Amino acid sequence: MYLPACERPKIALVCQKWKRVLDRCWFDVKKLELIYWKYNEYPSCLMKFPTIDRELSFLRTLLDKCGHRLTKLDLTAYCHCNIVPIINESCPNLVQLRLRFSYVDDAILYNSFSCLSKLEKLTIIFQFFDDECIPVSLINSLRNVADTLTDLNLLVWTYGYGEIGFHKFPEEITCVIPELKALKIFGIAGINISRALWDCVKNHKIFFFSYYRYYQYKKDHAFNITKDLDLSQYRVTDDSLYIIANVMMYLQVLYVFCEWVTDDGIVAISKINELHTLEFIGCNKVTDSSIKLLKNLKKLKLPSSSKITDYSVTKVLENSPDMEELYVEDTGVTIEFIKKAADISNNRKRLLRLFYSSVTFTPDIKQYKSQYFDVHIIQEKKQNITASADVNIMFIENIKVHFS
Repeated sequence: MYLPACERPKIALVCQKWKRVLDRCWFDVKKLELIYWKYNEYPSCLMKFPTIDRELSFLRTLLDKCGHRLTKLDLTAYCHCNIVPIINESCPNLVQLRLRFSYVDDAILYNSFSCLSKLEKLTIIFQFFDDECIPVSLINSLRNVADTLTDLNLLVWTYGYGEIGFHKFPEEITCVIPELKALKIFGIAGINISRALWDCVKNHKIFFFSYYRYYQYKKDHAFNITKDLDLSQYRVTDDSLYIIANVMMYLQVLYVFCEWVTDDGIVAISKINELHTLEFIGCNKVTDSSIKLLKNLKKLKLPSSSKITDYSVTKVLENSPDMEELYVEDTGVTIEFIKKAADISNNRKRLLRLFYSSVTFTPDIKQYKSQYFDVHIIQEKKQNITASADVNIMFIENIKVHFS
């Protein structure tokens, strides 16, 4: 029987036998995710604690048990920066860390990450952040992971276009960035950057982009009420989609260039409750584990991934009673799915149009066509968009608007 890590301390209190069993079961916990979802109907396990102090006490106990073995940690469900010293003490083997702060104390963040000698990816989210400047102690603490940190994301979630640009970095960041020897990617959201910082990043050949620059083409004063978003020409990452899922409550139509998207990004998309049209452009390695979570869609174009099989696509179709168009080219879908899709559509008495590439299926599938099920062959395989220089230039041009 699998028991989620966050439930184990509570079960251990039942009796001594359970405590002995659970004390021996922490060796397999390499990843711990307590993720915040602003619009999710199912609250995180931390919501049952009435105060911040009780939440912190629970997390301290949890990290005392499994922290030493963790390589990936997401504690965005907790909103206070006082968790940082506990993580620093309890989780020396972390490779990836994502946190969310609604309460920030500059003194608490002093000398953060000093024990995280293996940290490669760090994402810090500031929500309802009133201070003008990102904490200088946090920026200076990045020096502690200078030899390992390759991917840094500092994100201020904003809920209206007028809020963008209010926040800024301390001047010290132009001294810290050159010391981050391993840094390859630097992403920001909702934070203005100075010319000095831009020149610093450019001179050190760090790939830099602003997550909110792709909202520039929208004229809405509050992009959180936007209903459609076309990101087919932008670099989209898991963090991009996590922002969207927690900021854009009313989003209905989404087009995504998906080469950098993983299963974590698909999970984020599955939390967008109003979404009915979703198109992925490009190829990646997402799997059934995330695709099966998509639901209530009318139109879906899957990413090109051989790891997407009949199992997950059938789940999506079953959980999307109003599905009208489904594109499955360049996936691992087989003729067995065609049979299931035909049966589902005929039972629903609702027309479904299925699109696939001419190399996907060799058997003749015309026999499955009916009044409620139509299949279309995409004769010429579309050329996949890749991480080309043209795409990267587009990102750089979007960054330059900071200084125009």
